[in-house]
Amino acid sequence: MFLSLKTIKTVPLNENLEHRLFEFMNRDKISHFYDIYDLTYLREKTRTWVALSNNKLMGYMVEYDKRILTMRGNEKCITSLLKKTDLITPIFNIEPQHLTAVKGLYEPTEPPDKMTLGKITTFLTMKTTSDTFKPIIRHNVQQLKRDNAQALGKLFGAEPQRVRDLLRGIAFGIFKRNRLVSAAASPEILEDLAIIRGVQTAPEERNKGYSTSVCSALVQQLTKEGKDVMLYVSKDNPPALKVYKKIGFKETGHKFLSFMAQRKQNRPNKSPKTT
Repeated sequence: MFLSLKTIKTVPLNENLEHRLFEFMNRDKISHFYDIYDLTYLREKTRTWVALSNNKLMGYMVEYDKRILTMRGNEKCITSLLKKTDLITPIFNIEPQHLTAVKGLYEPTEPPDKMTLGKITTFLTMKTTSDTFKPIIRHNVQQLKRDNAQALGKLFGAEPQRVRDLLRGIAFGIFKRNRLVSAAASPEILEDLAIIRGVQTAPEERNKGYSTSVCSALVQQLTKEGKDVMLYVSKDNPPALKVYKKIGFKETGHKFLSFMAQRKQNRPNKSPKTT
């Protein structure tokens, strides 16, 4: 379908469009996982716009927590969608074909992943199911509870809100001499799909198989509950890729770009807000 910029109409999400947006996202839950979760469970932290052409939904942008912009859909929608946000220094999560349009208004400044070689992290998406999962648990792994928040915070060097987020769903960890040395969490879980994030091992305890054990325990619990399990991993993080492949994760073919950015000064005037 030929999409002309003149035919694109960008509007805030409303009740009339909500069913159509969820239908659009549910066609490929791996691409839209976080947006489905945030709009279902954390709606109060989101602002969402959809792009329409001849009344057909072509793409959308979700602004989460006044700091993260997620964009999906036809690349010709991107500039129009970006004119709706006021964010000056957002964190982007976009599809590769969106990068040119985003760079027209924003300058990438740094990656969200320390392993990245450059300013933009390319995340690969991997998935496993009860049929492909191959658990390897060689250590004493235990499920983490809210009582473990302080220990988790020390391991991640994270602020309290991030720790609370990680413990929102299911998490497992390994303790060594009463110190948490490795952990993996699945804070966001949909009816049939969960995502792993927050995988961390203390630097001096790495290369001992701890990440393999905590991830295996976590996925084992999730698959028992009937979930498929997915994750994002930087293409510049071979050790993590090796762990995930070893326990049965396979690349899905989805790739996403993430980076922190600064809005350019010569940004075109933004259209008036519609509430």
